[in-house]
Amino acid sequence: MPHVALVITPDEDDDDFAEVAVDGTIAGRPHRFVLDTGAWRTHVAGEAVATLGGVGRHRSAGLFGAADTDLVELPVLEVGPLRCGPLLVSRSATGPSLLGMDVLGRHRCHFRFREARLEVGPSQHAADLPLHLDERSHPYVDVRLPGGTANAVWDSGAGVTVVDQGLVARHPQAFAPRGASWGTDSTGAGQQTRMLLMTGAVVGGAPLAPHVVAVVDLSDANAALTRPMDLVLGWTTLRQADWLLDFPARRWAVTRVHAEG
Repeated sequence: MPHVALVITPDEDDDDFAEVAVDGTIAGRPHRFVLDTGAWRTHVAGEAVATLGGVGRHRSAGLFGAADTDLVELPVLEVGPLRCGPLLVSRSATGPSLLGMDVLGRHRCHFRFREARLEVGPSQHAADLPLHLDERSHPYVDVRLPGGTANAVWDSGAGVTVVDQGLVARHPQAFAPRGASWGTDSTGAGQQTRMLLMTGAVVGGAPLAPHVVAVVDLSDANAALTRPMDLVLGWTTLRQADWLLDFPARRWAVTRVHAEG
């Protein structure tokens, strides 16, 4: 099975959180990318694209802020079996590079976080649930909580699951206080956020173990979306299962749940 090795790095301040990255090349030169299904365009930071002439501007939005960057054209980008080019990407001098949905969204992807593998292509498993992709290719799945169902963006670039404060108010029985932590989004903007323990969540028919989430007011982010999000599923949720996301067919499934979370 063609696959990409995942590089999983726990957060220095809280090992409940983690970054998931992949190693690839840009025009043959090694480069590391955060694996980010929450980004609709691939972003490259550092010297790899410093000498390329800009061909436009790109505005990206995170949970806490927004950023304007140059657009450049890469001749070829490769990450394991994923190969594309020419590819229009955004760039910055510093920060992480992001492998976005303009690359990942072309493929059937089996995310196996426990084995640190991203399998690409045909699978023995069936993706039998509908996957909604919005106008910016955010992938949406349903999450069942005690008392109702919520819209969730499946975001491999998020180090922690984020929950809208409105969802917490509607389903208080699913959440318990867990202190506070500093959060940073894909643009580099950050803020202090309240942390909760989410219990009773069921995703793709699979019950998940209680786990830590961050509470954020998502109203500003949702104002620009045709499908408002109640949650952004990040590492604290995603590490509990194997996930098959067939982006071209717009289908998905949970293929395995890890009992210990």
